[in-house]
Amino acid sequence: MLKKKWMVGLLAGCLAAGGFSYNAFAKENYENRQASSKTDALTEQEAIAKTVVDGTVEDIDRDLYNGKEVYEVEIEKEGEDYDVYVDIHTKQALNDPLKEKAEQVAITKEEAEEIALKQTGGTVTESKLDEDDGAYIYEMEIQTKQGTETEFEISAKDGRIIKQEIDD
Repeated sequence: MLKKKWMVGLLAGCLAAGGFSYNAFAKENYENRQASSKTDALTEQEAIAKTVVDGTVEDIDRDLYNGKEVYEVEIEKEGEDYDVYVDIHTKQALNDPLKEKAEQVAITKEEAEEIALKQTGGTVTESKLDEDDGAYIYEMEIQTKQGTETEFEISAKDGRIIKQEIDD
């Protein structure tokens, strides 16, 4: 009986020591990642993405793109955000958002604003081009003469109003 208590105590001690070791390793790994990010060192995925869009890396996340596991690297260039998808396994960039944008954006921001203003008079308070799942849209807010705010989503490809929402 004494031998069993001694073994249980020994096992508990080993588990505790292992837990402390793991925690110390995890903390050291986290600190190393923080230090490397402060030196602006690029990860392999970020470097690959920057060959497609040369800008400032804003964020990197794991995601799915066309059924593949990828790193989604968000890059800011000239005031716009672009998502480059890098295959986790092959380390290849799977898209070219600059090319996609050139192919899909047929109307200007000013033309999109004109379309929205024809629907409701007022003043454009916010307007930006945004990409969502490969489709480009203009998102904008208009302050009407009546004091309400209307939000629009307009297709950058054909000027079609996708969404119009009036806030009271």
